[in-house]
Order: sequence, then structure tokens, then C-alpha cells
Amino acid sequence: MRARLHRHARGRGFVLLHTLWLLLMAATLAASSMATVLYSTEELSISEQRLRADLAHESAVEWVIHDILANGSRSPWIGDGVVIQEVKIAERLVSVSVQQTTGLVDPVTSDPQVLNRLLKRLTQVPSSQSSSVERSAISIRPATYADLQAMLGLDQEGFACLYPHVTLYSGRAEPEGRYASSYLADLLGLTSDSLGGRSILTDSPAHTVVGRTFRVNARSSSEQGATAGLSVEVTITGQIDPSHLVRSRQRIAATADKAMKCGGPT
Repeated sequence: MRARLHRHARGRGFVLLHTLWLLLMAATLAASSMATVLYSTEELSISEQRLRADLAHESAVEWVIHDILANGSRSPWIGDGVVIQEVKIAERLVSVSVQQTTGLVDPVTSDPQVLNRLLKRLTQVPSSQSSSVERSAISIRPATYADLQAMLGLDQEGFACLYPHVTLYSGRAEPEGRYASSYLADLLGLTSDSLGGRSILTDSPAHTVVGRTFRVNARSSSEQGATAGLSVEVTITGQIDPSHLVRSRQRIAATADKAMKCGGPT
């Protein structure tokens, strides 16, 4: 009798232990499932925020293009240097900058000394490498900025520093002083005259829009994070159809400060 009670107690203990083990496993699975759901929800939220930011950037760029087409040289987006304003898209503040590409360095047609100085100051490319890079870049026009990056042998960080100062749609030996940023002029150590400053005899104070190519950059100014901005280069044709031609679309640094102040004079 006593042995039977002992076996019964041992059986109950085994069942209790097994039950506790099952409860522990269930709790672990439940916690893992909850963590997965929370992680998925967080990922979904981040993806949604990025999508909203991308749509806001697209809308801001289209808004600027439409304004330039409608108002021409009277558009508030047309001016000397880099014109920067904030616009509100669906309750989201977007910082937009507009610049004529003639104020940028064209790696294909640029004076080799100008390009060499820009590469050395911004990307820290050794002079021996940059010289060979210049010759190949000048002799071959890259079809895209990805091609340009590959030809220059730059990583993503290096090209992100270079992109705000170069364009494939200028065709000038040197940037046009009227539309060059003050930062680029200081970076290259060039005077306004060497950058193509205006002459009172030859240049009109009015801005030309038709036939010009503009770089329009859009970045979210109300958010902190790694959401990339959007850069579009567009040529105003002066025709009804097509009214404009989109030359390039490029993802850019989330903040202008990071993009514009890489490297510097040494």
C-alpha cells in the first residue's frame, strides 16, 4: 500500500514537472511571437515614414518644376547662386534648393586643374590617381552619375561629398560665377572673375530659364533620421510638349550640411 502511494506521488510530480515545462515553452513562444509582431510593426512604421518622405520629396520637386514652367524667370525659385526655401507638403516641411547646373563643375568639360582641385579637397584622392582619373573622365562622357562614380573610383561616402558640386549637364570649362555657390567658390579658391563673373556690357541682369538645366534638391527638414533626399536635374525646353526633360534622378544625403561640408580647404 505504501509503495503504491509512493509511485502515485512520483507520477503526480512527473506530470506537474511536464506541465510546468509546457507552460514555460508556451510562454517563451508567446514572448517570441510578441517580439516578432512588435518588430514587424516597427519596421512597417519606418517603411511607411520613408514612403511618406519619398512622396513628399517627389511632390516638392514637381511643385518647383511647375512653378518655373508657369512663371519663368519671375519664379521665386530663380535667382543667383542656390535658392533655398521650405515648402509644406501634407503637413511635412520639405527643404528645397534650386540651382542652375552652369554653376557646377562638369567633370567632362571642366578645366583639369579645377576638377583636380575639387577632387583633392573633397575626396582626398591622391594627386597621381586624380590625374589619371581626370584624363579618362574628360575623354569619356558618363551616361549616369553611377558611371561617373565608378570612373572616379570613389566609394559612396566620397561621391556623396562630390555630387553637390558636379554635374553632367553644364558643358562649361569653369562654373558660371552667377550661379555657383559661395562654398564651391571658396573650396576651389577661385575669384568671381575666374568663375565667369558678369560683365555690365555683355550680361543681362535677368535670368534665363528656357534651355537651362536646373538641379532641384528636396530633403525633409522636420525629421531626424536617415531618410535620403531626392535630387532631380531638369531642362526647361521652352516648348509645349515636352515642356521639360528630366535628365537625372539621384538619392542624396539626408541633410544639406553633411553633403555640402565634406572635406574643405587644407
